Amino acid sequence: MPFTLKVNGDSHSVDVDDDTPLLWVLRDVLGMTGTKFGCGMALCGACTVHIDGAATRSCITTIDSIGTSQITTIEAIGGTPAGAKIQKAWLDHEVVQCGYCHRSCRLRRCWQATRTRATPTSTRP
Repeated sequence: MPFTLKVNGDSHSVDVDDDTPLLWVLRDVLGMTGTKFGCGMALCGACTVHIDGAATRSCITTIDSIGTSQITTIEAIGGTPAGAKIQKAWLDHEVVQCGYCHRSCRLRRCWQATRTRATPTSTRP
């Protein structure tokens, strides 16, 4: 079945079954391998993408549920002001990660950074 997806600001036409998980469309059809398969049950966060700005587990999100929503993957995060700052900080501090969960962490931090104006403090609650 044909679908048109808006991914990272670009339109992509795909022809897949309507119950295909978004994760596999991104990776296998569009070749965007930054989004990872982890558990397949939406528990680990390795497959996290943003759909209209909301963190969403792509392993359980079927392609027919996307509609006209904007999908943002880890490949596009560096193009946002918050994402660029977070990527720079991770590089500056040589953050060590296995490669799976850091995508979810960066996406989550970018989402939070665009919604709050937190000021850094030297104490934690």
